Amino acid sequence: MTGMAFGENSAMVAAADYLGLSLTDLRAQLQSGTSLADVAAAQGKSLSGLEDAMVAAMTSHLDANTTLTAQENAAALTLMRSNLDAMVTATHSSGSGIGLMGAGMGRMMGG
Repeated sequence: MTGMAFGENSAMVAAADYLGLSLTDLRAQLQSGTSLADVAAAQGKSLSGLEDAMVAAMTSHLDANTTLTAQENAAALTLMRSNLDAMVTATHSSGSGIGLMGAGMGRMMGG
């Protein structure tokens, strides 16, 4: 499953930055079964701030993608926002990957 990855400009990088963690530390926590919401709470950060950081990163990434039409860009952002609650509350087992947006978002993002 492709989707939200840990790429250089990803929403996960923005989440790690907002949470004050390295990407490696965030990845390890998520792969151990902790949700982004749980990590935010443990770091004393608000869920709304986390979501805002992730949306800002996705918006910036989409705006920089010149292969998408304005309509595709808007659709990708709408898809991300509609899945945001699931993204931040989902937990993963070790080795299951972190791909909450599904194949459609992965293709839109060039994955």
